[in-house]
Amino acid sequence: GTIKKAVEAGRFGRLTLGDAYVKWFRTQEYYDKGVWRGTWEYDGGGALMNQSIHAIDLLQWFMGPVDSVQAAAGTLAHERIEVEDTAAAVLRFTNGALGVLEGTTSVFPGFLKRLELSGDKGTVVLEEEDLKLWQFAEEQDGDSAIRKAFLSKTTSGGGASDPGAIGFHGHQLQFEDLCRALASGGSPLVDGREARKSVEIILAVYESDRTGRRVDLPLAESRREP
Repeated sequence: GTIKKAVEAGRFGRLTLGDAYVKWFRTQEYYDKGVWRGTWEYDGGGALMNQSIHAIDLLQWFMGPVDSVQAAAGTLAHERIEVEDTAAAVLRFTNGALGVLEGTTSVFPGFLKRLELSGDKGTVVLEEEDLKLWQFAEEQDGDSAIRKAFLSKTTSGGGASDPGAIGFHGHQLQFEDLCRALASGGSPLVDGREARKSVEIILAVYESDRTGRRVDLPLAESRREP
């Protein structure tokens, strides 16, 4: 919420660039041990749909809706899988900003998930849960405390090379929020309509890779299948 509040307060000035890098690594054994892994039917996609979707979701939440996608994807480092292990895309956001998206399970040894948000008055870099950079043209009271509070927060590899190292606390908070919504008759913080946004961006990447063309969002219903 801290980064989102900075965006809404206009601290970045005009948003110019928003990037998400999920350069992870998975062994061939990882795919071979699960018959569902690496399949369109059960996995729904590859490095983007399985491993990168949370970073993509955060990126569009911070930067706003994506207007178009130009992308390429491929299976470069694994055998016997149907889906991509490497993908790269250039995004154009509705607000005019540009962005880069990279998602892989092919990059050894695997690196922490990284989001970079920039405007003409500020930049924030988030690496997994660590705030690597929080710098604005106009320093405010509390900025130093924010930098200190979010320093060295990551306690594991975040799943960069070991899926077993992915923390559960984020999932736990989502389940707790859903339970609260059900008990109170309210709505969860992230409902199906909100979750659909990141899925649609990924499907646009797949469409762009297949056609070699720019894909505009929102997608037509006929194009919402991989």
